[in-house]
Amino acid sequence: MFRAHGGRAPEGVKYDFSVPVNPLGPPKTIERLIEEAVKTKVYARYPDYEYLKLRHAIAEFYGIEAENIVVLNGAAEGLNLLISCLRPELLIVFEPTFGDYRYLVYMLKIPIISIPYRERKNEFELDFDVAEHLAKHIKNRALILLSNPNNPTGAYVSPNIIENLARIYENAVLIVDEAFVELCEDCSSSQHLVKRCENVVVLRSFTKTFAIPGLRLGYLYVHNKDVLEVIESCRQPWNVNSIATYVFSRALTHNASELREFIEYSKRVIAIEREFLTKRLSELGVIVYNSHAPYILLRHYEFTASKANEALTKLGIYIRDASTFPYLTPYHVRIAVKLRDENVHLIEAYKVIGIR
Repeated sequence: MFRAHGGRAPEGVKYDFSVPVNPLGPPKTIERLIEEAVKTKVYARYPDYEYLKLRHAIAEFYGIEAENIVVLNGAAEGLNLLISCLRPELLIVFEPTFGDYRYLVYMLKIPIISIPYRERKNEFELDFDVAEHLAKHIKNRALILLSNPNNPTGAYVSPNIIENLARIYENAVLIVDEAFVELCEDCSSSQHLVKRCENVVVLRSFTKTFAIPGLRLGYLYVHNKDVLEVIESCRQPWNVNSIATYVFSRALTHNASELREFIEYSKRVIAIEREFLTKRLSELGVIVYNSHAPYILLRHYEFTASKANEALTKLGIYIRDASTFPYLTPYHVRIAVKLRDENVHLIEAYKVIGIR
């Protein structure tokens, strides 16, 4: 088994901190529309393979153009499509980051250049100086991958820096994976850059924002017509299922104000609970890295991730072993930000076990 993800908690675990989705769960509107979709048996019909209503709903909700959107079976599908269909000569990645791309580029024999984030005491930051120096020597047709906020560190890069990256790598395609940006109170999207930087592709996910990991929906936004045509030609005709299509075609159009209020409220709750976890875990002697995301990266001093999980699962808690991410150690773990009651359970478990 090659892949390592959260969301596979052992049987009996009550509190799964390995999955970083909105801790509020799906909004009532989404749940109601899912039930409606099932009752009306939309699953018995193919979705429109052009996804016209869904693309227009997304465009209206985010203030972008429907003709520049490709709907996706989660943002992860977009990354696979971009790599396998554009077939770059080189992949440049800011790491540590979500790592499924490694298996794909290995199979396609695409070389990787990894640019590590700089670790400064209790935070990670993008190393623009290294990226700028490297740009002077890259002649290959390249793809650049940047997750923002970064998974798993929670580091955030401003749109100004992203625009500078697009400028210095003008012959490359820069992929900005914004799967968690809508749950970040002090973050801005790079979607507005797409019009003036045609080498920028933005990936977005509804999975994280609306806590629907099993439904799978995201989209790709790009103004480069060549990239758009290639990706649209490569994707499966019915890559998004009928239920997800039905639900979000309606919710984003008819319940837009409710969903926007839900997103804003979610950001505030996550910021408050992230600060609570950061303070309490720091008091226990754990290194807690500054995060802008609905998860926090930790580094233990004495407990490896596997040892910590072994002890925590006995108390009904599961966390994400982050040692599988490049440049991280066996002592790094990632925890999702949840609601207060669950977060208190995690803190108390750390105290009981003596994890530090």
